[in-house]
Amino acid sequence: MGFFAQHGSFSEGTGRKFSVAESGVYICALIDIEAIQGKSFDDPTVLEPNYKFVFESVEVGDEDGQPFRFVQFTKTVYGNEKAKLTILLDSMLGKRLDRNEYASLDINALKAQKWQVVVGTRQKMNGEYTNMIETVKPVKQTATKPLRKANAEVITDPFEDA
Repeated sequence: MGFFAQHGSFSEGTGRKFSVAESGVYICALIDIEAIQGKSFDDPTVLEPNYKFVFESVEVGDEDGQPFRFVQFTKTVYGNEKAKLTILLDSMLGKRLDRNEYASLDINALKAQKWQVVVGTRQKMNGEYTNMIETVKPVKQTATKPLRKANAEVITDPFEDA
């Protein structure tokens, strides 16, 4: 059993239809990571284990006030630089994980953070539009600095007499 299956939960979904968002950058929460079965690229009749990462927007939503939902599917193998799981986790964590870091990766820690998700749109074969995740990075917390008062010099207007 993989580490996601050990630490996460499986959800059948809500059956809700989510609106397609415009391409752009969204602040999101990682809602779920599901272990699912997906069709093999080599043989569509064979099912292979996959992960389904589910993000929801937290600052903006559709006309009905519902959050946008973005989904990224990956295989379950981490380490190959071309693997979607490797690309996604490396982008989210800002580094390549070693075997021990990967094995101890905590799903709850990932869910506790806010994520900057860059989203595009594409048209499916049936003509329907859908969102696709381009990148996921942690939201950077900006350090707050106390405001300093500007120098209270008197500036004269050069055009005052004109």
